[in-house]
Amino acid sequence: MTVARAELARQFYFGDDAVLLVMDTDGVTAFLSTLVRAQQQGTSRLECGGTVHEFLIQPGAADVELHDDRAVWRLDHAKAAEIIELLTAMTQSTTDAGHYYVDISTPAETLVLSRNEHI
Repeated sequence: MTVARAELARQFYFGDDAVLLVMDTDGVTAFLSTLVRAQQQGTSRLECGGTVHEFLIQPGAADVELHDDRAVWRLDHAKAAEIIELLTAMTQSTTDAGHYYVDISTPAETLVLSRNEHI
């Protein structure tokens, strides 16, 4: 089963809240391809594990809106490109697990992209 789950992790990052994107290897690939499609087309959608991830490319945006069964990702082209670069690095990594940090605006200042951790 493919895993790509976003949640608000309270006091996760040095005592501050963070958005934690938990993915398995297949989840990284699915999330990456969906985000690439959003950057090219302006929007895209990924259904994974009972959660719908909606991607909207909007100028100046770096926000994640979290709901029980839905996550809305509002990102500008630069932020989407940064996340795409990091997810691509994850797919090419020889280690099984790892994570990257990305600055965002809301609902926390940090997004943690995590592969095969916290699952």
